[in-house]
Amino acid sequence: MRPIILFALIGMLVGLGMGSLSAFGQEIQEKSVLEQLLDLLSQRGQIDREQYHTLQEKAKREQASAFQAGIEDGRPFVRSTDGNFQVELGGRLQVDFDAPEAGTRLLTGGRLASQFLIRRARLEVAGRFFQWINLLIETDFSDSKPLEDAYLDFGFLPELRLRGGQFKEPFGLEELPSSRHIDFVERSLVNELAPKYDTGVMVYGNFAQDAVSYFLGGFNGSGQNKEDNNSDKDLAARLVLAPFRASTNFWLKGFQLAGGLTWGNQSTSQSARGRTEARLPDRFVFFAPQKTRGNRLRYGVDLAWLVGPAAVKFEYDIQMDDRRGLGPGGRNLDKVTATGWYVSATYLITGEQKRLSAPVVPIHPFAPIAGKFGLGAWELGIRYAELRFRSDDPVNFFDGNLTKIPGGGRTAENGAEALTGGVSWYPNERTRLMFNWTKYWYDNPLGTPFSCRLTKCAFGDLQRSHDTSWEFLSRLQIWF
Repeated sequence: MRPIILFALIGMLVGLGMGSLSAFGQEIQEKSVLEQLLDLLSQRGQIDREQYHTLQEKAKREQASAFQAGIEDGRPFVRSTDGNFQVELGGRLQVDFDAPEAGTRLLTGGRLASQFLIRRARLEVAGRFFQWINLLIETDFSDSKPLEDAYLDFGFLPELRLRGGQFKEPFGLEELPSSRHIDFVERSLVNELAPKYDTGVMVYGNFAQDAVSYFLGGFNGSGQNKEDNNSDKDLAARLVLAPFRASTNFWLKGFQLAGGLTWGNQSTSQSARGRTEARLPDRFVFFAPQKTRGNRLRYGVDLAWLVGPAAVKFEYDIQMDDRRGLGPGGRNLDKVTATGWYVSATYLITGEQKRLSAPVVPIHPFAPIAGKFGLGAWELGIRYAELRFRSDDPVNFFDGNLTKIPGGGRTAENGAEALTGGVSWYPNERTRLMFNWTKYWYDNPLGTPFSCRLTKCAFGDLQRSHDTSWEFLSRLQIWF
């Protein structure tokens, strides 16, 4: 049913666009002829100047009611000639192949296997009305929760804008950019701590030519396409400082520093979990989500520094979840604290300009056509990340059950480190081919992809093993 809807939408918009384009072309042609006729009639004295201006104004009003259609910046559009109404169609397709190290398993025993997958298949409709009202609706046909962005945005002033609907909470350098423009196939381990889509409202704006940007919002706190489970709401705030953005200084204009936080009370929820990056049929979880109740606090800082073809990024995040009344006899347990950070560096060896949250535009696009051959753009990247979970009261990386602790101890904490190397090829600014290899180191030798050696494991079956594993990730993506 979804493909039928997709093709119907595309067909309807293309049909409308072609019809409008034809009508617009006819209007332009008639307007040009009309001007000539008016000039000729005026020269012959058959109409006076008042009649000339009256007819000319009428022609302009008729032209203003026409529509334009075409492709701009790679996106099909339909808009009124007066600029008051515009609708654009966009989309992306990401086809992945992921492969784990041979012999790796889930902690419960299932094998980790390689696979091809449609990581994202999205269609979006963006609208702009009266120059200050924006609409975005995006759906993902590869997801069980297909609705992504769905919001209205009111641009009263650059310093004061209002957004309402479902969109990403303003938190984190790595999560906020579109997946079209992230530096690696997947976001890092640390991204488990960042909130994603939620429903709410947000005021935001920027000052001094984008040198200072702020975001302040209230959200349900329940996540994407979910109803809220209590009357309390999450608060989210982010402040971005880019003091040299408007300057021409080569070394400093691409520097920005930001910080953010979210806070809310959850009646029933779960802590963050630790997972490896590859979207395998069964994704390896090295720390299971724990039951939580009470306050959930996230805070973090991040930095981005772009200089010509090079970029360095850093992010440090903490999430703390209360566990009120979840201990023996209803006593409070110590909160679960997750701490993560990463640092990454990328370099475009073909010399293109690296931009934040924007596509790479090859100097010499690849074209398998005689006389037009180019290398496209090539980029190298490296990233190191850590994510760790701790608590002064029991936690259990296996399944969150506090009465059965792997290894027989009082607590089963775990964490991981990850080193990723990658290469990306951009044949053109709308296509990208990516290859990543990631190696992991695990803190707890009972909580690795080699700890379960049976087809089905309980917590008592886990065995100590070597504390490393690796994964290979690749992606072909195209967007418009």
